[in-house]
Amino acid sequence: MIKNVRWWLLIVSVVFLSISCTGKEVKVEKAPLSSTEQFVIEDLLNDKGLLRTDLTNQKDIFLSESVGLWLAYLLEKDDQVRFNEQINVMKSYFLANDFIVWRIEGTRKASVNALIDDLRIIRVLLSAGEKWQDSTYLQLGKKIGENLVRYGMNEELFVDFVDVDSHDKANTLTISYIMPSAFHEMEENGLLSQQQVQHQLAIIQNVPRANAGFFPKYYDITTEKYVFDKELHMIDQLYTAYHLASIDGDTAVFKDWLLNLLKRDNKLYGRYNPQTNQPTVDYESPAVYAMAARYMLAIDEQQIAQEFIEKMENLKDPTTGYVDKKTRSTHSFDNLLPLLAEREVKNAHNND
Repeated sequence: MIKNVRWWLLIVSVVFLSISCTGKEVKVEKAPLSSTEQFVIEDLLNDKGLLRTDLTNQKDIFLSESVGLWLAYLLEKDDQVRFNEQINVMKSYFLANDFIVWRIEGTRKASVNALIDDLRIIRVLLSAGEKWQDSTYLQLGKKIGENLVRYGMNEELFVDFVDVDSHDKANTLTISYIMPSAFHEMEENGLLSQQQVQHQLAIIQNVPRANAGFFPKYYDITTEKYVFDKELHMIDQLYTAYHLASIDGDTAVFKDWLLNLLKRDNKLYGRYNPQTNQPTVDYESPAVYAMAARYMLAIDEQQIAQEFIEKMENLKDPTTGYVDKKTRSTHSFDNLLPLLAEREVKNAHNND
């Protein structure tokens, strides 16, 4: 009899703990699904919940880029507990005058934001509000979004950065920062008009291409001209292709250029000379392969996406994350973007 009562009390306790005071089900923290995620949680997250940029000379530098990518991954993984934890960290450390500062070094906050990181975080917040039916995410996303629309535009175009105090702003728009998914979420939530969205998208839709297929670096708002880089950063190139493909833009020539580089060298390097198509660095980057995989998903090339994931995983320490065992050399970007790509490829397979 006593044993039965104890079991009954245990069951009641479990049920009680699964319900919050508002009557909502409490999300259970989801266990890490990979050694990379475990590495991020155990090594990159400090005791305040801030994501270290690396484990050596930048361990006290924290980036809004890391916040946005971590939140995007946790949303894809459906891990609301850790998502909430990182939202609280962002509000405590990164928010300044309703802007998200792009960098914190020690306790010193940067004086400007970074457009791509703000857009990513706004998109994730608005998507989370819809996915988890939680108005607090929507309210925060709208608050940051309204501020960005109010102060973060020049000639009706978003710009790369704004001073969070003086509101002095850039006169350039980096092409890879143009994030259509964020603009559409903002439009659906009343933050941007359809005309404003189309004005932003026109910059990437009308982007000129080099004969080889790669894209310019940025758009100069003052001169109304596109500017090509003297050195091609593959992350920028792949982000641009990914965002353009997401709105059914034509990226066929870029795709051919990318796959020809892969075929020639059996790898992708981090940077290339635009004149010679030769690499200017000798390293491969997990983040480059991650973005290549995401781009291939965007153009419905799942098999090639998986091939890029495999290339990426070959750079990984199988027991931890993307970190050199001897030197401890790593970077948050080279762990968080691969995590996101892995999850998106997995979700794409599961949805087939």
